[in-house]
This record gives sequence, structure tokens and C-alpha cells, in this order.
Amino acid sequence: MTPALRAVVFDLDSTLSEYALTVEEVLDRAVPRAGFAADALGPLDRLAKDYNSAWWSAEEILRVPTDELRRRAWTVILEARGIDDASTARRLADAYSDIRKETGFHLFDGVRALLADLRTRYRVGILTNGPSDMQWEKLRTLELTDAVDAIVVAGDLGIFKPDPRPFRQILDRLGALPRDALYVGNSYEHDIVGAHGAGMKTAWVTANGAAETTEIVPDHVVRRATDLREVLL
Repeated sequence: MTPALRAVVFDLDSTLSEYALTVEEVLDRAVPRAGFAADALGPLDRLAKDYNSAWWSAEEILRVPTDELRRRAWTVILEARGIDDASTARRLADAYSDIRKETGFHLFDGVRALLADLRTRYRVGILTNGPSDMQWEKLRTLELTDAVDAIVVAGDLGIFKPDPRPFRQILDRLGALPRDALYVGNSYEHDIVGAHGAGMKTAWVTANGAAETTEIVPDHVVRRATDLREVLL
């Protein structure tokens, strides 16, 4: 156990849980389902990058339901390819949403036990980016709402990581000071930079092969969130 630590806060996606399919795998199914040839919108790896870019751009400025965000993201993607067709954007968004619902998401092995054990020594929270409806559905489905002491979904605030304000919100709800709290996340840009900016200690989860950086050095670098058991318990 780290003596000075009073609270541990986790990111959700790709830190505690993951979708069954990657964005690229969903697109591989969604594009044909929406009536396009598999390569009609270009190579899947490029399409996935464009989707992620358009999605985050829309999400960070809009407080609207997930399905609408996906429609707007597809509108941007299609316009970049010379296609101005609202019905096509809706068809692609619906296909993407349907496949996400069909294939689902799950907690990583050992996460539930880790959270339970951490709560015997620390205040434990979750701070996640993302639209309110989508993230709360995940949290309820994964039965995490009662597994931690506090939760902040950035979509409820309309302010997203790495902005320090969502980090301050979760710290306030946990009754913890930044210097006494550890934030655990997989995104260097959103999680490590954001938590560091809020004055928190950081643990970087690098299961997806994230490269080390010297700009901001995390306090811990682990392959999985559950590897922190050896550090914190």
C-alpha cells in the first residue's frame, strides 16, 4: 500500500473494460450492412482513424445522444469523401450502433475483485470521457455503479479530459486532494496529461503498446490496471 495515497480513480474504456470489437472490426461489418462495398469508403485502417477523429471532435463540443454524435461523425467522414447525403450518414450510424449493441463489452479479468479490495483501503472512483447515455449504459451493464464510491461521466459536464475540471469533480466527490490521489488510464493524452495537470499521481496502462514518453513521466507504467494490485495492496 502507498502510505500517502487516499484515493484511486480509474478511466473506464480500455482501462477497466473493452468492447468486444475494435472500431476497425465494427466498420468492417457496418459498411457492408449499410449497403456499401467493403472498400467503398477507403481502406479500413484509414476509415477507422477518420471515424475516431470525427467522433472525438463532435463529442467534445456537443452534449447530445450517442446516436446523434455518430450520425454527425459520419456526416463529416462522407463530406470528406465528396458525399453529401444525410440518409447515408444515418444508415451508416445506425449500422455502427447496431453492431456495437449486438457485440457488447466486458470487464477485464480481475477488475471487479481489484475494485473491491481497493475500497478496503482507499476511496475509489471512475472518471470517463464519452456521451452521458453511452457511458452510463456501460457502467450499469457492467454493474460498476455500486462497485466504486463516486463516478463522473464527462458527457454530463460537457467538459472532457484532459481538461482538469472533470478530474477536480471526481476528487471533490471522493473528498480527496489531488496530491493524495492516483489516476489510472490508458490514454497518454487524455488520462496522463490531464491528471498530471490536475495535480494527481498517474498510472499509465499500456496494454495496447503505447510508447513511453519523457514529456510527463507517469508514476507507474503497467500493462493492465490489475497489475497495480502489487503496488497498492
